[in-house]
Parts: sequence; structure tokens; C-alpha cells
Amino acid sequence: MDLQRALFSPPRFKTLGFLTQVEKSNYPSIQEFTGLSLPDVSRAVGFLDEHGLVHVSKGRVGRYAQTEVSVSEKGIAEFRKLLKEIRKYGASED
Repeated sequence: MDLQRALFSPPRFKTLGFLTQVEKSNYPSIQEFTGLSLPDVSRAVGFLDEHGLVHVSKGRVGRYAQTEVSVSEKGIAEFRKLLKEIRKYGASED
């Protein structure tokens, strides 16, 4: 599978893009920022985790379980590579 091509998926792209801007986040924050449904956030994070682009940790806040997600070095590198590829097709900045 071509990872760069797979990252063109809007939920994956939005999720990874958001995570490159923050130290760590939880599902509700990712959902709020990206406008994705919770199932879409879950699928996107699952894919990104499976490919080593994010780190997922589960913990508790009081009585409630909470999942925290942070981008990995590989995730940052892949996102930057993707943005570079996208810029090839954009308008020039004159």
C-alpha cells in the first residue's frame, strides 16, 4: 500500500494535520477541530496508529476512560512529505 496515497483520505489527512499542531489530544478535541464523526476519528486514528504515525495511550480521568493521541516522528515526516507533494500541484507564490 502506498502510504502517501492513503493519507489523501480526508479523515486521515485532517486528523494527522491536527495532531502535528498539538502535543497530544483526545478524541473529542480531534472531533471538534476536524468536524469528523467519532467513528471517523476512531477509524482514522486506528489507521494512523497501525502505520506508526501516531502514539495512542489509554488512561483514566477520574472515573472515565480517555484515549490520548500524539503524532510520532514518522507521522510528522510523512505529513510534511505529503504537503510537499501537494504543493507541487498548487499555484505558485509570486
